[in-house]
Amino acid sequence: MNLIQKRRLQKLAKLNAQNTASKSTKKDGKAKAPALSKMRQKLQEKKAAAEKLAVKDVAGKAEGDNVDDLESQVDGVEGSVDELKIDVESQSERTDELAGTVDDLSSELGGVKDDVSDLDSRVDSVEGDVQKIKEKLGDENEYIGNPELETHKVILAGSIDEMLNVEDIEDRKPYKAEAVVKLEAFVTGYVQSAAKYPNIVAVWIMIWLFDLGDIARAMPLALHLAAQKIQKMPTRFNSNIEAFICDQLYDWAAVQLKANKSAGPYLEQLINIIESEKWQLPDVVHGKMYAMYGKHLDAIAEDEAALKAYETAMDINSRAGVKKRIEQLRAKLKV
Repeated sequence: MNLIQKRRLQKLAKLNAQNTASKSTKKDGKAKAPALSKMRQKLQEKKAAAEKLAVKDVAGKAEGDNVDDLESQVDGVEGSVDELKIDVESQSERTDELAGTVDDLSSELGGVKDDVSDLDSRVDSVEGDVQKIKEKLGDENEYIGNPELETHKVILAGSIDEMLNVEDIEDRKPYKAEAVVKLEAFVTGYVQSAAKYPNIVAVWIMIWLFDLGDIARAMPLALHLAAQKIQKMPTRFNSNIEAFICDQLYDWAAVQLKANKSAGPYLEQLINIIESEKWQLPDVVHGKMYAMYGKHLDAIAEDEAALKAYETAMDINSRAGVKKRIEQLRAKLKV
């Protein structure tokens, strides 16, 4: 029932109440109402009946309108419920799709984890192989990602493996010579390119050239590596590269001296480099190089130069072993 209908009903009810009150007052006051004609009474009765019917119609209409409104509201609610059901079903379908996607992603993630695990295993295996090669080569340097260097390290490690099966040092020389042939192109390219990085392959080739007595090839390579100031001897050696070069050339020069052969130009060249480059050598090594140089000068009767070399050897190391020869030369030269 709307507001207008309610007001109409209230107004009719108020009029009826006033009429009833008026009649009651007149009755109580014993006032007599004027006589009405029969026609007027019938008209009033029809009017009252019509008013009652109007009230009923209005009430019925209002009630009908309310029912219609309620039905409309119910229909609206039912429509909303249907829409909600559809939304819920749609959300359920999306949830199922998301669940399927999550399952797929979980499966893919599991596959990726397996791949990562496999790569980790392969990396561990490679690192193990690298460590084994480094141990064979006595290489303390970190790998620098140079594919060419790494390839030749593997070749070098294989050559060392072959030599380990040969007990006699002299019998190993053919293997060393063969290894030099395999690796010399790489080492020569390294020197000629002016590259500068820790190169254990070049260091081992230097060592084997000295072992083979190939001083003509060993010395240029050795002096080049020493000048770089970055090369290290394999861990099985107790000296640095400068001391190693001195020891090797000393031994070779001693053999040459015994055979009455010259140690030039390598011995004099090395003495000059030791002084110009200020090599840091143990006193024993430093002193013996001058002593050997003096002996070779002495052998060709270069008395003054020999005496000077002997005196330098004794100044560096008082146990250089040339004290008697110094006295003899001083007496000969009367100095």
